[in-house]
Amino acid sequence: MPRKPRQESLTGYYHVTTRGLNKELIFNENREKSRILNIIRENYQEFNVKIFAYCIMQNHIHLLVKSEKEDLSSFMAKILAEYAKYYNYKHKRVGYVFQGRFHSQCIESEEHFWNCLRYIHLNPLKAKMCKNVQSYRYSSAQEYFDPAKYKKGILSSEGYDMNVGLLDGTKAFEEFHRIESSKVFADIPEEELMQQKEIARMFLENISKDFELSKEEILDWCDMRNLFESIIANQFEISKRAAKKLQKLLREEMRMR
Repeated sequence: MPRKPRQESLTGYYHVTTRGLNKELIFNENREKSRILNIIRENYQEFNVKIFAYCIMQNHIHLLVKSEKEDLSSFMAKILAEYAKYYNYKHKRVGYVFQGRFHSQCIESEEHFWNCLRYIHLNPLKAKMCKNVQSYRYSSAQEYFDPAKYKKGILSSEGYDMNVGLLDGTKAFEEFHRIESSKVFADIPEEELMQQKEIARMFLENISKDFELSKEEILDWCDMRNLFESIIANQFEISKRAAKKLQKLLREEMRMR
């Protein structure tokens, strides 16, 4: 089956993710995280890619970038190939390192942009890898919070200036990143749905372990699917119809992987 053509953003902004094959921890060591950052640093200007946010997790990375679609594909091909070569040599292995080609989501609104940036920076905090977003070493949050780190980093000056202009410095930016904060962007549909899907995936994982069934089996079997929908309906205080819609979104994402 031929690959679906990659969608082109009307704004030029993309949320890019890629992960290790079979969820392998390909960035588990600090020097591995540093290596992929150095590869990005060595190549982003050549392909005219502007970086607005990034986060290196243990088995995947997030990038919020502005780029031409073709340049982005070339850039990602270059950095993933270079890292795969490094990783295979370091671990004395051969074969694929990444799970297929990278995934890109078009960012078509200002609200979606800020929501995505916040989501990227909160990744290590939600994974309990740090106490606050600015303390995680392998995220652009450090660059936004510390001008000295920004000068040595890979953030676009456009993004840094945008933060200073719209969020009025580090205090507002810190408030913006508090998980419990409801002052900024709490009413954005994209953020609410993204958070709901994240929590729903966690419940699905728990049910899968408790009943020793695959996630696909749970969503395919009527009784188990009804149980899952009931759990998320109660959790989010939403209607059964809304819970069913959320379940279908998760199913579609699983099929696309």
